[in-house]
Amino acid sequence: MQKRGFTLIELLLVVVIMGVVYSLVVGAMQRINDKEYKLSFLSLVSFLEDFHQQNEVSLICIDNCRHCGLYVDGAKTADVNAFMRDERQLDFWSYDANYGSRPLTFKPLFDEDGREFDVCFAYTFFADGSQSEMIVETRNKVYDYRGALRTVSQYESIDMLIEDRNKEIERVLQ
Repeated sequence: MQKRGFTLIELLLVVVIMGVVYSLVVGAMQRINDKEYKLSFLSLVSFLEDFHQQNEVSLICIDNCRHCGLYVDGAKTADVNAFMRDERQLDFWSYDANYGSRPLTFKPLFDEDGREFDVCFAYTFFADGSQSEMIVETRNKVYDYRGALRTVSQYESIDMLIEDRNKEIERVLQ
Protein backbone atom coordinates (compact mmCIF):
# COMPACT_ATOMS: atom_id res chain seq x y z
CA MET A 1 0.00 0.00 0.00
CA GLN A 2 1.44 3.31 -1.08
CA LYS A 3 0.92 6.50 1.00
CA ARG A 4 0.03 9.51 -1.04
CA GLY A 5 0.58 13.06 0.25
CA PHE A 6 -0.77 16.34 -1.00
CA THR A 7 0.83 17.88 -4.03
CA LEU A 8 2.12 21.43 -4.01
CA ILE A 9 -0.72 22.51 -6.33
CA GLU A 10 -3.35 21.08 -3.97
CA LEU A 11 -1.83 22.91 -1.01
CA LEU A 12 -1.64 26.18 -2.95
CA LEU A 13 -5.27 25.76 -4.00
CA VAL A 14 -6.35 25.33 -0.35
CA VAL A 15 -4.37 28.43 0.69
CA VAL A 16 -5.95 30.48 -2.12
CA ILE A 17 -9.47 29.34 -1.16
CA MET A 18 -8.83 30.22 2.49
CA GLY A 19 -7.55 33.65 1.42
CA VAL A 20 -10.66 34.33 -0.66
CA VAL A 21 -12.99 33.31 2.18
CA TYR A 22 -11.03 35.46 4.64
CA SER A 23 -11.17 38.50 2.37
CA LEU A 24 -14.94 38.08 1.91
CA VAL A 25 -15.52 37.94 5.66
CA VAL A 26 -13.26 40.93 6.39
CA GLY A 27 -14.87 42.85 3.53
CA ALA A 28 -18.37 42.19 4.91
CA MET A 29 -17.31 43.37 8.36
CA GLN A 30 -15.79 46.52 6.87
CA ARG A 31 -19.00 47.26 4.94
CA ILE A 32 -21.01 47.04 8.17
CA ASN A 33 -18.63 49.49 9.86
CA ASP A 34 -18.72 51.82 6.84
CA LYS A 35 -22.51 51.70 6.75
CA GLU A 36 -22.69 52.69 10.40
CA TYR A 37 -20.18 55.49 9.85
CA LYS A 38 -22.16 56.82 6.86
CA LEU A 39 -25.47 56.58 8.71
CA SER A 40 -27.46 59.79 8.33
CA PHE A 41 -31.04 60.95 8.57
CA LEU A 42 -31.48 60.14 4.86
CA SER A 43 -30.10 56.59 5.13
CA LEU A 44 -31.66 55.69 8.50
CA VAL A 45 -34.60 53.68 7.11
CA SER A 46 -32.45 51.53 4.80
CA PHE A 47 -29.97 50.99 7.66
CA LEU A 48 -32.70 49.64 9.95
CA GLU A 49 -34.27 47.50 7.20
CA ASP A 50 -31.06 45.41 7.07
CA PHE A 51 -31.47 44.05 10.60
CA HIS A 52 -33.47 40.88 11.17
CA GLN A 53 -36.16 41.20 13.79
CA GLN A 54 -39.31 39.47 14.97
CA ASN A 55 -41.24 42.61 15.93
CA GLU A 56 -39.22 45.80 15.64
CA VAL A 57 -35.81 47.37 15.30
CA SER A 58 -35.18 50.82 16.77
CA LEU A 59 -32.46 53.41 16.88
CA ILE A 60 -32.69 55.19 20.23
CA CYS A 61 -30.47 58.08 21.32
CA ILE A 62 -30.07 59.26 24.91
CA ASP A 63 -27.94 61.75 26.86
CA ASN A 64 -28.67 64.71 24.56
CA CYS A 65 -28.09 62.43 21.55
CA ARG A 66 -24.48 61.69 22.54
CA HIS A 67 -25.15 57.94 22.81
CA CYS A 68 -27.27 55.98 20.35
CA GLY A 69 -28.05 52.29 20.38
CA LEU A 70 -29.57 49.75 18.05
CA TYR A 71 -32.39 47.81 19.72
CA VAL A 72 -33.72 44.65 18.07
CA ASP A 73 -36.98 43.41 19.57
CA GLY A 74 -36.38 45.53 22.67
CA ALA A 75 -32.85 44.31 23.42
CA LYS A 76 -29.83 46.52 22.81
CA THR A 77 -27.58 44.85 20.25
CA ALA A 78 -25.04 47.53 19.35
CA ASP A 79 -23.86 51.08 19.99
CA VAL A 80 -24.30 53.37 17.00
CA ASN A 81 -22.52 56.47 18.21
CA ALA A 82 -21.46 57.67 14.77
CA PHE A 83 -25.08 58.56 13.94
CA MET A 84 -25.36 62.00 15.54
CA ARG A 85 -21.75 62.99 15.95
CA ASP A 86 -22.31 66.25 14.01
CA GLU A 87 -25.89 67.02 15.05
CA ARG A 88 -26.61 68.43 18.46
CA GLN A 89 -29.28 71.00 17.64
CA LEU A 90 -32.39 69.00 16.77
CA ASP A 91 -36.12 69.58 16.89
CA PHE A 92 -38.74 66.88 16.35
CA TRP A 93 -42.26 67.42 15.10
CA SER A 94 -45.38 65.43 14.36
CA TYR A 95 -47.74 66.57 11.62
CA ASP A 96 -51.51 66.40 11.62
CA ALA A 97 -53.62 67.66 8.72
CA ASN A 98 -56.02 69.39 11.14
CA TYR A 99 -53.52 70.89 13.57
CA GLY A 100 -50.33 71.26 11.50
CA SER A 101 -46.95 70.60 13.06
CA ARG A 102 -46.62 70.04 16.78
CA PRO A 103 -43.54 69.32 18.92
CA LEU A 104 -42.82 65.62 19.34
CA THR A 105 -41.52 64.11 22.57
CA PHE A 106 -40.24 60.58 23.12
CA LYS A 107 -40.99 58.09 25.89
CA PRO A 108 -38.17 57.58 28.39
CA LEU A 109 -36.00 54.47 28.17
CA PHE A 110 -35.50 52.15 31.14
CA ASP A 111 -32.50 49.83 31.37
CA GLU A 112 -32.49 46.38 32.94
CA ASP A 113 -31.82 47.91 36.38
CA GLY A 114 -34.85 50.20 36.11
CA ARG A 115 -32.84 53.39 35.61
CA GLU A 116 -34.62 56.00 33.50
CA PHE A 117 -32.94 57.78 30.58
CA ASP A 118 -34.33 60.76 28.68
CA VAL A 119 -34.64 59.88 25.00
CA CYS A 120 -33.77 62.65 22.57
CA PHE A 121 -34.45 60.58 19.40
CA ALA A 122 -36.17 57.29 18.65
CA TYR A 123 -36.99 55.78 15.28
CA THR A 124 -38.63 52.36 14.94
CA PHE A 125 -38.99 50.03 11.97
CA PHE A 126 -41.61 47.30 12.50
CA ALA A 127 -41.64 43.80 10.99
CA ASP A 128 -44.77 44.58 8.94
CA GLY A 129 -42.90 47.39 7.17
CA SER A 130 -44.51 50.26 9.06
CA GLN A 131 -42.24 52.90 10.55
CA SER A 132 -42.22 55.85 12.88
CA GLU A 133 -43.56 59.05 11.36
CA MET A 134 -41.95 62.34 12.28
CA ILE A 135 -40.25 65.48 11.09
CA VAL A 136 -36.63 66.02 12.12
CA GLU A 137 -35.26 69.56 11.98
CA THR A 138 -31.48 69.98 12.13
CA ARG A 139 -29.45 73.17 11.84
CA ASN A 140 -29.24 72.87 8.05
CA LYS A 141 -32.01 70.56 6.82
CA VAL A 142 -35.46 69.20 7.60
CA TYR A 143 -36.26 65.50 7.09
CA ASP A 144 -39.77 64.17 6.60
CA TYR A 145 -40.32 60.56 7.67
CA ARG A 146 -43.72 59.65 6.26
CA GLY A 147 -43.80 55.95 7.10
CA ALA A 148 -44.16 52.87 4.94
CA LEU A 149 -43.90 53.06 1.15
CA ARG A 150 -42.38 56.55 1.20
CA THR A 151 -38.80 57.59 1.06
CA VAL A 152 -37.40 60.16 3.45
CA SER A 153 -37.77 63.65 1.98
CA GLN A 154 -35.32 66.44 2.64
CA TYR A 155 -36.24 70.12 2.75
CA GLU A 156 -34.42 73.39 3.34
CA SER A 157 -36.87 74.58 6.00
CA ILE A 158 -39.85 73.43 8.03
CA ASP A 159 -42.00 75.98 6.22
CA MET A 160 -41.21 74.37 2.85
CA LEU A 161 -42.14 70.96 4.23
CA ILE A 162 -45.45 72.17 5.67
CA GLU A 163 -46.26 73.95 2.41
CA ASP A 164 -45.58 70.72 0.50
CA ARG A 165 -47.77 68.73 2.89
CA ASN A 166 -50.62 71.25 2.59
CA LYS A 167 -50.43 71.10 -1.22
CA GLU A 168 -50.64 67.32 -1.05
CA ILE A 169 -53.72 67.53 1.18
CA GLU A 170 -55.37 69.97 -1.26
CA ARG A 171 -54.70 67.55 -4.18
CA VAL A 172 -56.24 64.68 -2.27
CA LEU A 173 -59.32 66.68 -1.30
CA GLN A 174 -60.04 67.83 -4.88
